[in-house]
Amino acid sequence: MSGFGKQLSCILSSILLLFCGGMHIGWSISHLNMGGNAWAVGISVDEFRFAILSFFTGCGFIILIVAATKQMVPTRIWLVLSAFFFMINGVFFTAMPTYYAATVATRIIAGFGHGICHVVSIIYVGEIASRNFRGKLVAILVSSIVGGVALFTVLSMVTTNPIFIVEPNMHANRAIGIVILSLSTLALVPAWFLVIESPLHTLTTSGNETLARSNLLKLRGLSVESPSLMDEFEDMKTLAAESESLSPFFLSQGNFPAFQLALLVKLANLLFFNYSMNTAKMSLMSLMFTLTVFTHNWAPPMLWLSKFAGSVLAIFIIDLLPRRFQYGFSSVFTGSFMLALGIILATYDVVETWIPPFLYMVAEVFNTFGMLPVPEIMLSEAFPPKKRALSVSSILICEYVGHMVVYIIYFNVPSTLSNVYIKTLVFSGVILLKCLIAVLTTPDTRNKYPREAVHLYMHKKK
Repeated sequence: MSGFGKQLSCILSSILLLFCGGMHIGWSISHLNMGGNAWAVGISVDEFRFAILSFFTGCGFIILIVAATKQMVPTRIWLVLSAFFFMINGVFFTAMPTYYAATVATRIIAGFGHGICHVVSIIYVGEIASRNFRGKLVAILVSSIVGGVALFTVLSMVTTNPIFIVEPNMHANRAIGIVILSLSTLALVPAWFLVIESPLHTLTTSGNETLARSNLLKLRGLSVESPSLMDEFEDMKTLAAESESLSPFFLSQGNFPAFQLALLVKLANLLFFNYSMNTAKMSLMSLMFTLTVFTHNWAPPMLWLSKFAGSVLAIFIIDLLPRRFQYGFSSVFTGSFMLALGIILATYDVVETWIPPFLYMVAEVFNTFGMLPVPEIMLSEAFPPKKRALSVSSILICEYVGHMVVYIIYFNVPSTLSNVYIKTLVFSGVILLKCLIAVLTTPDTRNKYPREAVHLYMHKKK
């Protein structure tokens, strides 16, 4: 485990900030049906919907800027900037939880923070992680986002009064504002003092080999160079030197196969994730539990807490199987359980109460084993250094715009039990089809040096 603690400390700030971003994703998932929304009284439905979409708007906008300027700014400065945006959001959510304009504006600002952290952290982990820890560290980042969503769903239940909507116990905006302000302020410390710049970034920007080698020693927790570290450093130097020739332009023969594959698995996960979000907040999940007006709906918290438990387990099992089998195992079980759920709901008039939530939650847990972390691992390792920021940013923009598009479609299509069943069947089939293609083309990059991984995604021999 040499160096793992050091590498983990370097991404501690990212863990805290992505957790904050996860809470805002949870806001978009659950807020529409929450009680205690005094700020929503008197606004139009379109304004309410924009409040939900505003976070993803901020993410997409800032990622465009990150794509163009990532190489110019040190990693610690990016993370400090991300923490600063979240702090602004935390202050306004805490001070003015029922003010609509402040809610929308600072959710966009929180989107800035999350967008920066998502791009920068994924790239950073891919550049600093030991080859045997890369999957685990990326899985930790993914688990942070899921954990943030899970915490929000709990807070949204315990801070609102389900009977007197205008008299919440504590407004949910204020509750998450307190948490976000605390975590983002805390994130400033590891961002400034613990982050060690990646050797690969140093080699591709300044070419300072002495500094790059020194940083690599620190990241591996070593005081003197070892043969394995010298091999790793040579691999980084070669990759940095090859970067331009490996991919002379964005959609070149070298960069495009990796871009196409990463985008494919991201879109497959997007369909499932959006379906999960929308059904969690709409009628299907409510039907799975016996509810009255005098009780909270604990269906979304139960769903996301089970998903969070699965994401934690994924950290320990992410490298047990080759990437394609990890992703294939996860996607087959995810799609199959969702397919079974759709068939049962569509063909049976009466279903045992425990069956739908069992199928749904098992599908969510299997989703976290591979479908969530593997696409992020691809983003961290698949692209040449000179094209990495643009490639990762482009895919993440597609992801966040995709979230918005699915939300907009969902807002404008009436949700009935019948079309919920249809969506379950269609989305499950799409998941299985897309994932079959991904399983056939995903290389096994476990325990590979950065250059080896890049060449595998390009289908080239080293």
